Amino acid sequence: MKRIIIVLLLFWVNVGQAQEKEHIALFTDRDIYTSGETILFNVIVPSGEGSAMININLINTRGKIVCSVNKKISNDQANGFIYLPDSMKTGTYLLCSSTRDNPALTVKELFICNRFAGLIETTTVLRAKDITPFVEKPVIEPKIEGISKSYKVREKVKTTLRLPANFLTNIKDHLFVAVVESTPGYNSQTFYMTNVRKNQDIFEKEGIVVEGFVKDSSTDTPFNKGCIFLSVPDSIPWLDYLITGEDGYFHFQLKDYYGEVPVVVQGFDPAKKKLLKISLNQTDSIKEGVPAYESQAIPMDIQKSIGNSIEATTMRKIFNCQEISIINPQLKKRHEYPFYGVPTETVHPALFIDLPDFNEISRELLPGVKFRAFNRIPTLNILNPTTLNYFNDAPLVLLNGIPVQDLNVIKNMGSKDIDRIEICRRERFYGDLDFQGVVAIYSSKQANMFLPESDELIKLNLDAIQPDCSLNIPREHIQNEPDLRKVLLWQPEVKPAESIKLDFETSDIKGHYKITVRGINLDGEVIYTEQTFEVN
Repeated sequence: MKRIIIVLLLFWVNVGQAQEKEHIALFTDRDIYTSGETILFNVIVPSGEGSAMININLINTRGKIVCSVNKKISNDQANGFIYLPDSMKTGTYLLCSSTRDNPALTVKELFICNRFAGLIETTTVLRAKDITPFVEKPVIEPKIEGISKSYKVREKVKTTLRLPANFLTNIKDHLFVAVVESTPGYNSQTFYMTNVRKNQDIFEKEGIVVEGFVKDSSTDTPFNKGCIFLSVPDSIPWLDYLITGEDGYFHFQLKDYYGEVPVVVQGFDPAKKKLLKISLNQTDSIKEGVPAYESQAIPMDIQKSIGNSIEATTMRKIFNCQEISIINPQLKKRHEYPFYGVPTETVHPALFIDLPDFNEISRELLPGVKFRAFNRIPTLNILNPTTLNYFNDAPLVLLNGIPVQDLNVIKNMGSKDIDRIEICRRERFYGDLDFQGVVAIYSSKQANMFLPESDELIKLNLDAIQPDCSLNIPREHIQNEPDLRKVLLWQPEVKPAESIKLDFETSDIKGHYKITVRGINLDGEVIYTEQTFEVN
């Protein structure tokens, strides 16, 4: 049996004092990963944070963003994950946490090894230097009872966390508890960098922010009073709009959208005299403030540990062992009907004879809807049921909820392309906008295949709020199937009590492990304790 040293530490992270009150505390399950694994992270923000969202970026040493997620802040905390692509190169990476309300980045240094190339590429690691470190100070220890110096593989462990009465009355909200594999000899650095953001006063109160600028394409100057639409295609679509000011700036908030969301942003001149050009503020790198680095050799015992980790990750892939499960949020139905209101009429072209294009559909199936092409320029008008004359202006035309400015987009759509058409025959108002009728076309095909690329339109799949996740722990072991978990316990929200049971089971991976307990006291200070043991 290997000799083991048990270390019990409790740290006080001084985020409550004036000097560092604005800083975010950032922690991860481990310091060393292999490609194909999952990073689990926990962040704690200061009380009074103006933003409801926190952004986590994984960047390389040149400042290029590799992965990015957005998490909703709850009780001054957020917990999430980042999948590491198999294509990642071996080397040092930085995990950065920030909010729009906070000018500081909290950064943690990680070492990630490509599981195919291993350490063939390098036996050294870059470490950040000349940094402002994350400050920790020891305080009084709570007790973790029942921990032995070592355990066998697949052994059940039962421990108890004892919290003193004065500690218990001073703790805020929940405790964070984890049991994870550790790598002695490699201590990851956590430090701060300056975060430069424009429009700092725009907070993410209800969801992630989509922002950008619109310009006159002929003069490349900001366009005043441009109309900007943001559309989210859906069976019941969502649309928002705004009118730009003299600076041409616009922003939208996507409230409670989770996962990958298709979004279309469009801009047009209401006077129809100018062609516009839209650009979004998308941060794909952090060029300012990337620290300087120095090279350090990787000790042989850590190299061996990384080699074993690569083998374990490869076996997990072979047996399709998923580290986490996604918890899809239970959301209320967003809308009972589309933003343009209850339609006057709904037509399903598939119920009738097959028609080759929208001109024929309008003639045969849509009475009171006039679709014509003069000099190859399509026009569309709706009959006003009050005056029995056609409206002078064109109606709002939608394709899967996306406003269509160029009717050539729908001109060649036939019965096979269209599921249903909803028509509003009266004038409709949406905020300050008014439309002389609405023609909403819905297709089972993605609207992106019909909408052409242009300077006035941007199509993107937006990474909205990341859903929560839970750690996959096998309820029973299958014979001849390995248990290669490196995270044995991950409980972000543990209710404080005088006595807290911490039960888990070791896996087949031998080595060093640590129990971590973290929380916030009523003064906003982050408390942190850990105890190590060995599996052999």
